[in-house]
Amino acid sequence: MSKTKRSSSQVPGSAGGELPLEIQQNVDRVDRVVAAGFQGREWEQLADELYVYAYKTLHVAMRKSFKLMALIAHSETPLVLSSEEGSALHSNFDDRAVIATMTISEAMRTLPSTLRKGGYDPAANPGKDNKYKSLASFFVGRCGLVFPRAFSDWRRERADRFVTAVNEHKRGWILSGVLHPAAVEPALAVGPAPDDVIVLCSTLTAMIDDLKPRNRAVWHMVLEGCSRDEVSEALGIKLGNVDNALYTFRNKVRKLRREGKLVVPPPIEAEWERRRNLDVATATNGEGR
Repeated sequence: MSKTKRSSSQVPGSAGGELPLEIQQNVDRVDRVVAAGFQGREWEQLADELYVYAYKTLHVAMRKSFKLMALIAHSETPLVLSSEEGSALHSNFDDRAVIATMTISEAMRTLPSTLRKGGYDPAANPGKDNKYKSLASFFVGRCGLVFPRAFSDWRRERADRFVTAVNEHKRGWILSGVLHPAAVEPALAVGPAPDDVIVLCSTLTAMIDDLKPRNRAVWHMVLEGCSRDEVSEALGIKLGNVDNALYTFRNKVRKLRREGKLVVPPPIEAEWERRRNLDVATATNGEGR
């Protein structure tokens, strides 16, 4: 690595010229931490600075798809985002924080090896218009290389968490949750469930089972009687995500009913109407307090 000092008569960043002072200082710091075996206070301070810079940069990039794609442009691992994932990255600070931390941790793990091999060499690798890259920018570039893998790990862990929640809340919810059986218990008590009830139950169950893991977990918990706040806390998602999962599915059910593709038996329809009226009355009484 070059340790050439910049003279006042040379233009910073000019082709063939010496390194700008700030970039030369970066090179010198790398030389010192490599010589020290990445031990000691200077390495800890440098690592902290890189973490803070990369953390902020990743947060900004994840909110805008074009910035994220520019960040990972040189990664060998493809990144495909679903609309739900893109929305989560844009709006959910907690998700961005977890992904940023996972990305930085992986990039930091390989950084010492990269620096030992001379990976940061701005003199030999000038950027566009011979604008030399700072060590912080170099590290963000390393983060861009590993981001797709870190995101894949996050996606898998998130799906596993939601699937686990689904399985934990699966027993006994089908009839008790989907059908709200207060209006049908007498019929069920004297014999097999009516055919139209079974059809409705089977249809709604299949629809819920087709949902993505997070939304499926939301519905399983709600149908077991968990409150929106309880679901939000248990799954580690925002209350708005819970509401969105509930609204999207209900809206789909309403559409199927309007189109005549989903038939609701009269006792169930009456029970749903009763519950809607109860919810309205509860909300009204709450506002009047």
